[in-house]
Amino acid sequence: MFRQIAVLLCHLVCVSALAAEPAAVAQQNTAQSSAVSETKAQRGKVVLGRDDPVYVVAHSAVDCPICKVWRKSSSGLPLGMKLSQTWPHVHFVLIDRASLRGSEDESLYPPELHFLYQERRDRYQLSPPTPLFEIVMHNRVVLRLAGLQAWNEQVIPSVQKLEGMRESASAAEAHPATQR
Repeated sequence: MFRQIAVLLCHLVCVSALAAEPAAVAQQNTAQSSAVSETKAQRGKVVLGRDDPVYVVAHSAVDCPICKVWRKSSSGLPLGMKLSQTWPHVHFVLIDRASLRGSEDESLYPPELHFLYQERRDRYQLSPPTPLFEIVMHNRVVLRLAGLQAWNEQVIPSVQKLEGMRESASAAEAHPATQR
């Protein structure tokens, strides 16, 4: 009997580890991409041209209780919808699937982000955790985080930082330093 309980516990630990893995991978990828972005920014190699688009992608599900809170919060969906009013080259995209148990399909993605759908499809990740937020620029995901806290504490500040870098780059282009 002890052996059966031990085997059952091992299976439960494996299942819980596998269930937690996508979030851990997302956080790990985010930490790595944030570190890479900051390193490149410090070296001046992040190039966000004056007219380069930045996409803020929010993955949601109609029956997701956390997503419902995010949609109704003034700092959630309404703020996302206003991003392009504040910064004309920031595009907010809501990928809202019909059900938590359902999958995203290509029709939910705008044409300029079909590559993102294809990458998810190829990795069998068409039912990401919700809410999930991504920042996409130059056809690659530079930030991917899940949860309400991530939206307010990391996604929005990251967009502000990117736009600040764009403004700095634009100002430098407009007023190059005079050589002596």
